[in-house]
Amino acid sequence: MLQEVMEQHPLIAYAARTGRSITEIAKSASVSRMTLYRLVRGEQNARISLLEQISAATDGEVPASAFLPRSKQGERA
Repeated sequence: MLQEVMEQHPLIAYAARTGRSITEIAKSASVSRMTLYRLVRGEQNARISLLEQISAATDGEVPASAFLPRSKQGERA
């Protein structure tokens, strides 16, 4: 199941599509590679500023909403 989550996550898809490594994206976002993996697996919560850094590092192709739990995506406050 973990492999399935990793393969389906927009950040992993972005990395595969662009040929950029998670390490390279992490450096661009000024965050550790392990933090990115934890976020992708849903093991860590992040500040909105961190999610914005990740989005900027991917030229906006991976939005902050990609890191919300699936049950929260699409819900409106």
